[in-house]
Amino acid sequence: MRLLGGILLVLSGLCWGLGEAGRLSRRARLLTEFQQLMQALRTEISYSSRPLGEIISKSESRFCREAADRPEFRRNPAEALARTGEELLRNPKDRQLFRDFAQGLGASDTQGQIEHLRLHMALGEENLREAREECREKRRLYIALGLFGGLAACIVVM
Repeated sequence: MRLLGGILLVLSGLCWGLGEAGRLSRRARLLTEFQQLMQALRTEISYSSRPLGEIISKSESRFCREAADRPEFRRNPAEALARTGEELLRNPKDRQLFRDFAQGLGASDTQGQIEHLRLHMALGEENLREAREECREKRRLYIALGLFGGLAACIVVM
């Protein structure tokens, strides 16, 4: 029985470490999707004259799919997109970037929109680089910390 308890303690520590590593990977993955969304919007705005709501509803991006499902989407697609970003992104810096991005959508002419997207793509690239670096540096650390924390708890309890 004590052996089973010890194994469970080690596994719980390992699960915590894997969860933290997953959180880091999730941030990098969402920021990559955000960059892809901005590139797709830039292309779509450049070559079509469709309304913003239609462009967002036709997009394959997770941000756009979830925004299109929101009740306020028909009334204000940019606001629905901003709220979706608030829910998906956990880092305050990423949330602020996404909020600024969404607020500027549809607020100017085609050239202004393209410049807005270009600016936010550059700012987003910095956040993405930071997220990838943080993931690379801390992923193994969290897994090892969880494993060793579980082992330490096991030793103390045993």
